[in-house]
Parts: sequence; structure tokens; C-alpha cells
Amino acid sequence: MKPHEYFSQVAAENARTAVERPGDLRLAINAIMTLDGFFGSLHAELYEVGLVQERADDQWKEKLARGNKYYRLLRDSAYALKHGRLDDRKPRLVRRPDQIMTMPAGFDAATFDRSAFDTETVWIETDDNDYRATEMIKEVLQFARERLDALTAAYSQRS
Repeated sequence: MKPHEYFSQVAAENARTAVERPGDLRLAINAIMTLDGFFGSLHAELYEVGLVQERADDQWKEKLARGNKYYRLLRDSAYALKHGRLDDRKPRLVRRPDQIMTMPAGFDAATFDRSAFDTETVWIETDDNDYRATEMIKEVLQFARERLDALTAAYSQRS
């Protein structure tokens, strides 16, 4: 499956459903894992056509994480979910799967949309801040689209 197909058929759809149901932990985890998987697939394609130099996707993902805090949060969350606990010396925002949790949502008077009254929200707890999973997912979805657009532009320049 090419990155465009993976993005539109899997990652973007999982992100959309997670955002629509902000209190569903399963949907949030599906979105996190498939967005992380998208970046792995994108790396493979970019490496194959010579647009990135890093042979290993974790090196390339580290570069991306240094430039985008929401991508870093997503990447660290996915790693913690996959590996159970991250004890390496690399600085991580999320080290354990239990840092991703469903919490009761409070009413946000500044937000008058249907999600303002949701009874639960998936949160990601870090040492410096707590994040709504839906906000992170939306930000990383946009970041992924930008990376995909860059690949499309590179392909069109080669033609």
C-alpha cells in the first residue's frame, strides 16, 4: 500500500472517527497507531526515491519530532503503546501506556460545540502538560497531509 492510499483509507479515517468520539480510548489509540504507521510508510517511500537520507525510520522520525511537538507527542505515545514502557535514556514525553487515559471532561464555556458536553475525553499526561488526544490527532493529521503534499510535489518535479 502506497502512502497516499494508507493515509486516505486508514490513517485519516481512523483520525476522523477518533475526533468525532473524543472519549473513545480505542478509537484514539487506533488513530495514534495508524498515524505513526503512516509516517513509517512515508519514510520507506521517501527513502526509496532518495528524498530522505536516513536509512532507519526512527532517525527520520526523531528529526520530525524535534520540529513538531504534536508529532513528538504522537510518536512517543505510539512507542509507549507498542513497547509497554520506555526506559531508554532518550527524552520522551510519554513513557508508559497508562499515560493515555479517559478522563471526565469538564465544561469548556469558550467552546460551544457538541463536544463541549462530552462526558469523557481521552487525555495524554506528560510531565510538562496534559493534552487532549483529539487536539494532537488533528494537528498530526494536518502535519501528515503537509508531508504527503511534499512527496506529491517531489514526484511532480521529477516528471
